[in-house]
Amino acid sequence: MGEKRKIGIGFILTVLTMIVTAVSLFLYLQNCKTNYFANMGVNTTVAACLVAAVVLEALMLALSMKQGEKAYLDAIPVVCGILTAVAAIQFIGSRIAGAASIMTFESNAENMADLNNAIVAMACCVIALLLVMISSFFKVVKEA
Repeated sequence: MGEKRKIGIGFILTVLTMIVTAVSLFLYLQNCKTNYFANMGVNTTVAACLVAAVVLEALMLALSMKQGEKAYLDAIPVVCGILTAVAAIQFIGSRIAGAASIMTFESNAENMADLNNAIVAMACCVIALLLVMISSFFKVVKEA
């Protein structure tokens, strides 16, 4: 029980994933308040999935540092990946029609700024998804 554990590359990647996922959530909520997309409101599925993914990643890090590498902790990155994918798909799906409308019929400076904000938030969400997939291949802790 008194073994020392060193952080692995998976720890650093998971922390980075948590940060990018939290930034995605922040950007999504910010985009929901823009003039063009405010009437859609906040999709609770997107927000809940991103929050759950961040919490589960933090839980995995804490349990890994305390207990070491356990088989049941390997399921958490899979669940986080699913949650992040659902959030990204829901977010992108909710903005596609608005993006097409802005690009074709409603193009003005304010709407384009709202669309740029949405595109950045969607890209951040996709990057979070890629990071959760990449980080799942690396060990969080190394037994010393």
